[in-house]
Amino acid sequence: MRRALQIAMGIGLAFAFIPKVSAQCLPATCSLTLTIQTDPSGIGLAGSGTNSATMSFGAAQAFGGGVPSGVSKVVDATSWTLTTPFDVNVACFNLVKLLPCTLLLSSSYTLTAQLQISDTNDTWKIQGLTLNNASASTLTSNGTYDQVSAYSFALTIPFSEPAGIISNNINFVAISN
Repeated sequence: MRRALQIAMGIGLAFAFIPKVSAQCLPATCSLTLTIQTDPSGIGLAGSGTNSATMSFGAAQAFGGGVPSGVSKVVDATSWTLTTPFDVNVACFNLVKLLPCTLLLSSSYTLTAQLQISDTNDTWKIQGLTLNNASASTLTSNGTYDQVSAYSFALTIPFSEPAGIISNNINFVAISN
């Protein structure tokens, strides 16, 4: 029996987490939830602990200016990168409450991330994996339910890009193994 949960995460100099759910197990017996949380050492997320959170870097710039608390900025010869950690928690709930959820599902899950819209200018990474809209990147293939896992997000912006708002969505999918 497999159960899937999909969350879309928008970012740009702003993140938006939007839930999308699909199921392959009996919804009357079990349910997976995926929440995005503020990491203690990362930028604060509006809506932290829900499946609909927002992250905003504000008016960041390569040279001068500041960055929000919990965000690091690195400038190199051709681009600049903003990096911050965030946390993900995938929980399994047994709606019948007679059996542990892991008896109805496996004891682990696979978590993937994929850009929703192609971005040929900027580089979007989670855990060092470059994201694209053509295929999902596996963040973990053996995640543990009800365990908060920290992930690192990085957005690299080339100097050739004009000033403006950068925005996209990252679709997260958690599937019971």
